[in-house]
Amino acid sequence: MSDTSSLRAILNQTEVTMPSIQASSRAMMSFYDRPGGGATLAVSEWRSVLQTSSPSQSMPLLYVANEVIQTSKRNRGSKFLEAFSPVLGSSMIFICSRDNSVVEKVRRTVKIWGDRRIFSMRFVMEVLAGLEPYREGGSESRMTLSKSPSPVPLSEPKRSPKDEELREPVSNASDEDDDMFEGGNEPKLLDISIDATKLTASSRKRPNEKRDSVSGSDLKRRRSSLSNKPKALSGQNFLDLFQSVVSLDEKYKSCLSTIESIPASYLDDECNDVDDLVGDELTDMYKKVSQAQRNVRREKRTMFSVAVQRHELEKEARRYVGWLKNLAQVDNDDLALCEKLEKELDVIAICHDEAKSLHEQRLTEEAKKRAQAELKVKQQQEEEERQRILSDAKAEAEAKPGMRWNKELREYEYIKNTEEESWRD
Repeated sequence: MSDTSSLRAILNQTEVTMPSIQASSRAMMSFYDRPGGGATLAVSEWRSVLQTSSPSQSMPLLYVANEVIQTSKRNRGSKFLEAFSPVLGSSMIFICSRDNSVVEKVRRTVKIWGDRRIFSMRFVMEVLAGLEPYREGGSESRMTLSKSPSPVPLSEPKRSPKDEELREPVSNASDEDDDMFEGGNEPKLLDISIDATKLTASSRKRPNEKRDSVSGSDLKRRRSSLSNKPKALSGQNFLDLFQSVVSLDEKYKSCLSTIESIPASYLDDECNDVDDLVGDELTDMYKKVSQAQRNVRREKRTMFSVAVQRHELEKEARRYVGWLKNLAQVDNDDLALCEKLEKELDVIAICHDEAKSLHEQRLTEEAKKRAQAELKVKQQQEEEERQRILSDAKAEAEAKPGMRWNKELREYEYIKNTEEESWRD
């Protein structure tokens, strides 16, 4: 059995399993170094098997082609890419025309070629354009496998740079839901959801919108900026300014730590770590890289905002330079006054002890005089009180009319009136 017959037999037995697909791709890769266009011969056999196979065999053969193309691009060279590129467009159309249920799977495979930069973006979009009628549900007659045009046309009408940017890739927005890399609204390397007519209309309206924005919100902003007076120079405002600078520095350090925590391989376009990943591993890596890119863009915006605010704060800080110099001069004057007072205190300290002893002696003498005066006043009051008591006693000791001396009691007593007490008898 010849090598081409053996390859055809292996391709005919391909199933939708990884071992089977890898075995078929190795059989095709064995033709890579054959003289006389071995890669072209292997691709020709692949086309023949695809054309004569059943519809259920189409997707396994497509996966074999995908494996061969990526392996060749990664490890060997571009021979299989050159051999497949003329027939891929018609082969994809042939597969979709046989079974519309596999259109999205075919499109995902083609988009992988664009995402991994295996083929040019223009070629990938042309292949996707050929699949659009089948994706939208249109009925197409079964097509035979004829060679598709070259992926890069020989001549093309000249376009201006603006038209080239607004050139509409063929797809629609609903493709994002069916993408192999399901990442929601994450940015994709292959963005085919641009509406050129809307972009053109928006670009035409942009000058008017710009004028409207200048005449509206920008004028209000300018007026508000002119009406806002600068803050008064004060210690509290300066502390607030300094605290704002500290907060911006902390925010900047936080951004740096976030960026430094991202593996360098996620940010390196030339990194080859993802070349060996397939399936879920590739999907997870794609999500991680996309998240890392979003984090970098977010931190970049934050750092730009920090830089703008820091610049404004630095301009505000310049206003405080003269004010701080004046404060420093006042402080210097206060320090000079303090030094002068210290010298005077040193001179006073020489006679301070003697003055202190004299002052204490004077206070002691004053305290003694005050105690003597208080004692004299107290004695005088006691003498007066004694004289008053004696006078009262003397007055009481004198006999009053109708009184007599009682020897037993040694005091005067009133004489009893017998006439008044006779009625008791």
